[in-house]
Amino acid sequence: MSKYVPDLTSLQMLGELNYRRVAKLMRGHESDTQWHFSIHSAGDQESRLRLTLGNESRFTTDVALEFGPEIENKLLFESKLNMTIRLYHDVGIAEITDGHRQYSGAYPYPNDAMYHRDEKFRLNQQLADLLELCLKHGHRLYETTYFQFA
Repeated sequence: MSKYVPDLTSLQMLGELNYRRVAKLMRGHESDTQWHFSIHSAGDQESRLRLTLGNESRFTTDVALEFGPEIENKLLFESKLNMTIRLYHDVGIAEITDGHRQYSGAYPYPNDAMYHRDEKFRLNQQLADLLELCLKHGHRLYETTYFQFA
């Protein structure tokens, strides 16, 4: 099996596009600390996406992302998603962290944590897909009472 070499150009481009997507979702409401969205998808499924401002420093901001169905659905698997996005303002890149560590660009395969060889790229692609879904099919909830994900 050949050694996996991450495609740094694609990873950086994905990070730049995700930074722009997050900025679009926050546009006009940058002074808020939470942003709520409702997303209508096929099968009359309503989902909610919440971005919550976390730690801020001069060059970075952490944003917690929560995504899940609006009403409880009876699935055999977990349907909620939580992740931390770190925004690097000086270079205009967003990437997923788990809140206290970065993901490596490549992992040996197999490994004890069951990460894919390109785990970092896959996670950031998942973020891109989710942000695009919200931009295309979501709408901002302005007057939102606290909601609990199902």
